[in-house]
Amino acid sequence: MFALPAVTTLISLVFAGQVLSQYRERRRTHQLAWGLALLFYAIAAFPEVLGSVSGWSDLDFRLYYLFGAILLVPWLSLGTAELLLQGERARAGRNGFRAFVGVVTVLGLVTVVLAPLHPHWLQTTQVPSNCAMWCKSESGYVLSNGLAALSAAVGNSIGTVVLVVGAGYSAYRTYRAGLPRNLTLGNILILAGALVVASAATLTRFGSYELFYAGQAVGIAIIFAGFLLIASVSQPRRIPA
Repeated sequence: MFALPAVTTLISLVFAGQVLSQYRERRRTHQLAWGLALLFYAIAAFPEVLGSVSGWSDLDFRLYYLFGAILLVPWLSLGTAELLLQGERARAGRNGFRAFVGVVTVLGLVTVVLAPLHPHWLQTTQVPSNCAMWCKSESGYVLSNGLAALSAAVGNSIGTVVLVVGAGYSAYRTYRAGLPRNLTLGNILILAGALVVASAATLTRFGSYELFYAGQAVGIAIIFAGFLLIASVSQPRRIPA
């Protein structure tokens, strides 16, 4: 089972390297946000490799939960917001979403560090149940457990909407403008990959973990393919990404 999270880690690292390299060259804030999010993806996937081989530790689960369940989607969606909300007229929306991601990040970090875990849920080489952090069937949770789960739920819900709407809008805009087909297809792939990742994560909320590793690997591969398609087009500055 370790092969799928290992593939996810590798793809995420390569993907993050390319996006952060673009940021060093162009200094665009959306590239920084996306690059960090993809790095978070790799950090979250690596404990899955260790857990699949030798079982999960307390630290493994905290890293996985913080970077995968809480930070990943909000930071990916921040990149989308930075790309689409440009100019003075969009400043308020851009700053508001930055503040939202900042609150989710700080709250997630503090609560994941402080929350007590139920260690018996970590005695597995499969994906640990969310009950390790928060589950109605368990007792003994404190405020930090509930706030960590709330950060994950709110950040993923709002972030997924921004990602899906942003990718869909970008695909529509490039298609209507008659721009190269790869721009439209790339955005469609990014949209599809985001939905695959979100669906795999959502299934775990209902106790279904069988497709989680596969969903992660397939989702990031589809998003990366979309990125490569878009990057294959020689883009003048006026062409929307």
